[in-house]
Amino acid sequence: MIEVAIIVKPQGIKGEVKARPLTNVLAVFKSLKNAQVGEKNVTIEHISLRQGFLYIKFKEVKTRNEAEELRNQTIRIDKELLTEAKGEDEFFIDDLIGMVLYDDKGELVGQIVDVTNYGTCDIFVIEKEGRRYEAPYVDDVFIKQGDRIVVDSEKLKEVLI
Repeated sequence: MIEVAIIVKPQGIKGEVKARPLTNVLAVFKSLKNAQVGEKNVTIEHISLRQGFLYIKFKEVKTRNEAEELRNQTIRIDKELLTEAKGEDEFFIDDLIGMVLYDDKGELVGQIVDVTNYGTCDIFVIEKEGRRYEAPYVDDVFIKQGDRIVVDSEKLKEVLI
């Protein structure tokens, strides 16, 4: 199971909730029928995406009070559903962490130890020989080749933080 959203509050009086997506693979929500909230398995009656938030009605939740009990809980789904919905050129953060990066000349760049986001783009935290540095994910710098990423060494120097 993988976390795809977090419930932020009840919405309305009939048990609907407002949730913040934790994935940028929003296509997964279009066909989602079942999920897990906390330890409960739930059935999704309807789901919509508006202004960056998900509005979800679970069949098992009938009142605002029941929806209130779900506040701050995560919504989880089978990872396979997310894998099917993601594009070919997309990675999961779980898959990126631990990935060893090499540049276009075959030289070791380092290992991705974290991925963070300050609002504009994802930032790779890369470690090499005990030293950490950050680089924003930019398509021209980090080039996807199959199931790995190759780094353009010249362009990396321009964006290192």
